[in-house]
Amino acid sequence: MLEFYSLVLLFILYLTIKVVNKYLRTNDTNYVLVLVVLLFVFFNLWLDTYSQILGNFAEHFKIIVNALPVIIIAAVVHLEGLRKKEEREKKRTREFFSKYVSEKIVDSLLGSETLELGGEKHPVTVIFTDVRGFTSLSERMDPKQIVEALNGHFDIITDEIFKEEGTVLKYIGDATMAVFNAPILQPDHAERAVRACINIQRRMREYSRHIHERFGVDFTIGIGINTGEVVVGNIGSHRYMDYTIIGDAVNTASRLNGQAKAGEIVVSESTYQLIKDRFTFSEPAEVAVKGKAQPVKIYRVIYE
Repeated sequence: MLEFYSLVLLFILYLTIKVVNKYLRTNDTNYVLVLVVLLFVFFNLWLDTYSQILGNFAEHFKIIVNALPVIIIAAVVHLEGLRKKEEREKKRTREFFSKYVSEKIVDSLLGSETLELGGEKHPVTVIFTDVRGFTSLSERMDPKQIVEALNGHFDIITDEIFKEEGTVLKYIGDATMAVFNAPILQPDHAERAVRACINIQRRMREYSRHIHERFGVDFTIGIGINTGEVVVGNIGSHRYMDYTIIGDAVNTASRLNGQAKAGEIVVSESTYQLIKDRFTFSEPAEVAVKGKAQPVKIYRVIYE
């Protein structure tokens, strides 16, 4: 008989945990009433089953014995609440980062216990792209056509960045800002960046033909790449934060993008030194860029 009552107690405890889970998921107050009934049954069955076995212990420590089921259930409820909270935090983190990085990187972020997102300083490779002659295109195209064309080319850029496990930080009008080596460290970040950009430009050739056939305009992009040390972190206010990078290396990448003609990929000296044996480049050229007192040496990536 004791074994039967023990099984009944375990079953009631199981039902109690299920009811707690339902309540935490739905916040339905009807489950509170069910929980009270289950606790009442569990409490009385516990006393009927174990009062004789516990004997003198029950007499001397009745308060503890009577409270033990409540303590156990309260502990279970607390642990289950912590688990649900952790799941909600992971869900929010996944939703946040899935906008910027591939699913593979999101899984790595969620599985990491040592990753620090705020205030880190380390080298990265930064990419800037934008549409050539966009102001003129805007005057010649209907707003819906502009949005369609932009969205299609953003799909290409994001797809290729994600394939190389890079991070798309933001779209700025017709421009894209992306980074490699953050938030996941990548020893070959410069190589990944250039390879992604080559594939972007190759796909943009076909896409440009498609846009020309649909709207009668040329839709091309230029790309600038630079490698350097930046600060990586969540920048903003308590109401709104942005995961981004700041530093001179970011500004230089943006300036190099302005040096790239339609279909070109321009890289800095720092990027070139990391990958000069991996790709084919033009002869170096020195150009004056805004914000730099001295000319900057650039290289154009040669690809088919």
